[in-house]
Amino acid sequence: MAKIAILGGTFDPVHWGHVLVAQTAASQFNLDRVIWVPDRSPPHKWRPNLASFEQRREMLALAIADRPDFLLSPPEANPRGSSFAIDTLLYLQKLYPGDDRWYWIIGSDALLTLPKWHRCMEIAGLCDWLVAPRPTQGDPETGESQEIEGVSEWGDCPSGKPIDSGGDRMQVQANAVGRRVAEQMALLDVEIHWEVLSMAAIEISSSHIRRCCAERIDLRYLVPEVVGSYIAAHQLYQ
Repeated sequence: MAKIAILGGTFDPVHWGHVLVAQTAASQFNLDRVIWVPDRSPPHKWRPNLASFEQRREMLALAIADRPDFLLSPPEANPRGSSFAIDTLLYLQKLYPGDDRWYWIIGSDALLTLPKWHRCMEIAGLCDWLVAPRPTQGDPETGESQEIEGVSEWGDCPSGKPIDSGGDRMQVQANAVGRRVAEQMALLDVEIHWEVLSMAAIEISSSHIRRCCAERIDLRYLVPEVVGSYIAAHQLYQ
């Protein structure tokens, strides 16, 4: 039985923080595959300084090329007009049929929204949830967050506010989030299985990288070298 995980995000651009999350999950849970699924940005959210869906896919392909256990999902996994996680999961399960165990790698901030997802009762039980600590402003004991909408993607804080990544506090908060969501789903008669990744919160942000590009700041140590070269060659985020 293979262990297959899904890692979704906008990846605009993919950076070392994303890679660290995937590597941690693969190592901690002995995953056979991690399938990377870039989101299609809704047309009403697209801005001229953002990369296209095709460009983000190309950067992802470059970033994970040296890892045979990291796979880029086909475009059909996230079709135009559909951004529902359940559709992606069901498509990938058909693409990789068998008695496999499926996981979804997710930030603790995004996990909080699971009870509001489309067909949440269905998707919640179809995979285990591997929770990456994510910074939120709220109560670390309850997982209550006051800034869920301020953090849109792995390490990406559009508000530009500094990220507090206190390791122990983030682990406590991520566990609190997991317990809270499990309780909420239990009210719907759905049991979820979740584990927190043994890692600190991501301090690299895609929005910061885009600002660095606009200000001509070196991206070394922020993104894989091949991604940095692609950004420069295509003059992205300027």
